[in-house]
Amino acid sequence: MPWWWFLVMIIIVGMVVYQLWRNVQQRRWDSAQPLHSLWVTVSKREEIPITRPGKENEDRHKRYRYFIEFTPLEGGESRRFQIKRKQFQDLTQDLIGELTIRGSRLVSFEAGEPPADSSEGQ
Repeated sequence: MPWWWFLVMIIIVGMVVYQLWRNVQQRRWDSAQPLHSLWVTVSKREEIPITRPGKENEDRHKRYRYFIEFTPLEGGESRRFQIKRKQFQDLTQDLIGELTIRGSRLVSFEAGEPPADSSEGQ
């Protein structure tokens, strides 16, 4: 094997290790954050097909990534999360509920109406 082959392999392994390290650091940071709840509405739902080279026309076994975007009722920045299919099916556009997050992770979403006094004093 040529010498540059080993250099390419070292670069690839280095990139994989770096990505794993970033993911672990993000999870640690998320876990260290307090739980935060806010009242939101489901503002956007996205179902994005996962395409693989050479498999574009294979409809039988299409796989999807599911994203949901929440907008706070009292204004503020929207938050977008990747969720599982079952969660995606349960959430409809314009559904109102309480979103609980920890760092950048979605912990839970419970549909319902905000208490009448939730906007007072804030």
